[in-house]
Amino acid sequence: MTQQILVPIDGSENARKALELACLIQRASGAKLHLLHVPEPPPATDSLGARLGASALDYTSTKGREHGEQLLREARLSVGDEVGDVAYLVVEGPPARVIVEQADRLGVDTIIMGSRGLSDLKGLLVGSVSHKVSHVASCPVITLHEPD
Repeated sequence: MTQQILVPIDGSENARKALELACLIQRASGAKLHLLHVPEPPPATDSLGARLGASALDYTSTKGREHGEQLLREARLSVGDEVGDVAYLVVEGPPARVIVEQADRLGVDTIIMGSRGLSDLKGLLVGSVSHKVSHVASCPVITLHEPD
């Protein structure tokens, strides 16, 4: 029986659907939910920074953490009051690596996450986060995709 579920939250519709499924499983099993956000610095908007692929000048780790905590609270509230035991995590780093490391550290039974597909050239060349996670995680990974 599932006892620990990790749900990475990025604010997308697919992540919300993943959380809904995780909540259904939690209600049936009494599992603990771990909601994880991995902050990604916004890209620079100035011409030089944009050309170099730099982060926005006003971005800080503190801002990223605060935004992540707010995103997790909003995600939790979006699924209603019936959610049981929930832990919130905001961890910086490469998203796929952070998700797998946190799953191992927490001893989760299942990762449930959204899949946004490979819609751009970078995704096609590098691979999506959900694809990477599903290939290296030591537990089952359920990915959900909301049709266009």
